[in-house]
Amino acid sequence: MFFGSFGDEAAQVAFALRLADGSPESPAHISALLAAGLAGGILAGPLAPRVLAAIGARQVIGAIFLAEALLIAAASVLNELWGYLAVSAALGCLGAMLWSAVLVALPAVMSSEAALDGANRVVQTVRNLGYVVGPLLGAALFALSSGTRGLLILAALMLLAAPGVLLAQRSLVGPDVGRETVPGGRKGLDVVGLLRTPRVARALAPLIVTVLVTSALNVLLIVRVRSELELEATTYGAVVAGLSVGLVAGPLLLAKHAGRFGEPAGASLAAAVIGVAIAGLGVAQTAWQLVVAALVVGIANGVQNTLMAGFLMKQVRAEYRPHRMPSYVLILQSTVFAGFIGAGFIDVTAAGTALVAVGLVAMGAGTLGAVANWRSTPQPVTRGALP
Repeated sequence: MFFGSFGDEAAQVAFALRLADGSPESPAHISALLAAGLAGGILAGPLAPRVLAAIGARQVIGAIFLAEALLIAAASVLNELWGYLAVSAALGCLGAMLWSAVLVALPAVMSSEAALDGANRVVQTVRNLGYVVGPLLGAALFALSSGTRGLLILAALMLLAAPGVLLAQRSLVGPDVGRETVPGGRKGLDVVGLLRTPRVARALAPLIVTVLVTSALNVLLIVRVRSELELEATTYGAVVAGLSVGLVAGPLLLAKHAGRFGEPAGASLAAAVIGVAIAGLGVAQTAWQLVVAALVVGIANGVQNTLMAGFLMKQVRAEYRPHRMPSYVLILQSTVFAGFIGAGFIDVTAAGTALVAVGLVAMGAGTLGAVANWRSTPQPVTRGALP
């Protein structure tokens, strides 16, 4: 998961740096690059269930590492916008498919819910660590021959990781995991079935609001730090670093404790904390206040994502996972895309006020979600029929 997440991020940063050539079209080109990656992630939704049914989760995960290595290597010789957009979309699609396959495979290799919870926390942390290291590595690799040699090195790293992934999976994941059949022989997405799974829609609602809000945060934060507060670029870097550290630390440090309230209620409480911290970013005046608020956002975000993934892996029965877990990934990707589009309509001249407003929305949604999930009839989360 580390190689999978950091490879995508490093490649995207390298592409963005190559497109940032100082021309008037550079901002539009970089925006198109980011949009292409998100569009590819959305496209993975309808593709993932069919690919899983055809070759199984083990083969999907191994094939994705090989395909990403080849794509990144091909990108090293490209110097055209269309090529970067195509590779970015393909990497976005493969990354979303990889995460769908992991959500299908992970519960199949755990012998108990306690083991699944522990493994999920580690996987989420390692995945988030890849997102932190990726941009740093991408920038460093870009310094090598304006990215050409660096992208080849990145492709080689992915290619070297592929045999390790294949060997590890051979001893863990059965060849038929992900190829389970369901009544009626369904092979495609099952968003409706996911939402009709007991307690799932109520648990997902605060998460969707939080994803929308954090998408706006990504757009507004740099305006708040650089334009409103007129702080140094290094301060913005420190704030983003605080957010990243929180994402890595949250799953390991606090997810287990928050899960004691019940995974849906704990995830909703984390959403409320995210809202409070985002509002804090809107009223903070000093660098250390911004860093602390960003750290809290990252920790709570990591906790929320971990609890939701664990809840769904156990709540969705094994034979439905290949169709409903990709539906969950599609919902997240689509919500991020909608959040970025919506953030474009926010008045950035009042970034602090906007952050307070969206933070209060997230806090309200998380609080209502916590109450709704807390009051729901307790049901043992054993519907996944773990081995």
